[in-house]
Amino acid sequence: MNGLIRTGKLLVVILLFVISACGKIGDPETIRIARIDNEYITRGDLYKILREMDDRERPKITSRGDFLRVLNQQIDLRIKIPLGKKLAEEGKITLNRDLAREQFFRLAGDEQEQLRAIWDIPIPEGDAITPLMQVYNLTPATLRTMKEYIEQETDKIYERLLGDQAIVYLVGEDVKAGKLDVSQEEIEREYNLKKDNYHFFETIRFRGIFVPTSIPNSANICSEYRKQIDKGKDFDNLVNELLMQKESVVIAPEIKNIIISESEIENNPNSARFRGFWSLAEDAEEGTILGPVYMPEFQSMAQDGTGKMIAQVMPDSYVVLKVLEHRPERTPSIDEVKHLLIPPILIAKKMEELRRLHNVEVYEKKIPEPSSARDQFTNPWEEL
Repeated sequence: MNGLIRTGKLLVVILLFVISACGKIGDPETIRIARIDNEYITRGDLYKILREMDDRERPKITSRGDFLRVLNQQIDLRIKIPLGKKLAEEGKITLNRDLAREQFFRLAGDEQEQLRAIWDIPIPEGDAITPLMQVYNLTPATLRTMKEYIEQETDKIYERLLGDQAIVYLVGEDVKAGKLDVSQEEIEREYNLKKDNYHFFETIRFRGIFVPTSIPNSANICSEYRKQIDKGKDFDNLVNELLMQKESVVIAPEIKNIIISESEIENNPNSARFRGFWSLAEDAEEGTILGPVYMPEFQSMAQDGTGKMIAQVMPDSYVVLKVLEHRPERTPSIDEVKHLLIPPILIAKKMEELRRLHNVEVYEKKIPEPSSARDQFTNPWEEL
């Protein structure tokens, strides 16, 4: 009888073990979807990666292909980041940390100016709160926390940039040694895949009389200049007259603040800032006079007194302009973008080689469908 009881208990223990094991085996998060060196990446690892991604970086997952892209990116990072650290320690590559911090600020979108300002605020001694800290509602403790957050995010970007630089370094060494090259066929294939990415938008180069909106009656002043042209005055002669007046000892305030400048603008449909301008300037031929037209603030390249090109911020203005050159929208030739096509091909070849060295395997059939993965999260995929 006692033997039967002991046997029964043993069966219960075995049964519980089997049930537990089956639960583990049946857990979809433990399914292996990739391997790098001697480590496996599971579905659960992939879900964790996505959950922990910054909201600005996390892609929308609508297909297994989206999962696959994230997986491949993570595999590449696991190769590149240690490589970057190694080459940096060996003194073969260097990277200014400020560049990584600047990239973090740019990626912060609407918050970038506030984060820049917070980073520049010195931490006061004790519990003092400076007037600038009051502007951003900061205490010494919250200021330290914000600076630590900026540093942590900078660390992540620094590691990635260092990894990218490591690959570029290795590619350069291999090219010099004759171990890596690119065939014309590969360049043509890359061109056919990516030529639309290098699309040249319609562009005009023009000389303009800019009347900043800070000048009272700026729109009327600009309209008067256009009336003079319509009555027969040559645009270039009008510009020369204004330049002479600006150099005069006695000068009206509105003339003093007028800007004569050459600028170049492209008709990018993804930018709404200059839609009003391009509704007037589209397809304008060389020599055409346009305006008055309102132009929002923009940065232009101009020559200084020595002939050096410098960045010039053009304020919100009304402008009368003469088209100096019109370049229509077009797709560039393969020769025009060849220098842009070759580096990605070389980098892809190097990464393929490094993946082989790290025994990378991706089990695409094991990658989940987004619909079956939703249950693994508190939030559905549409919210990611």
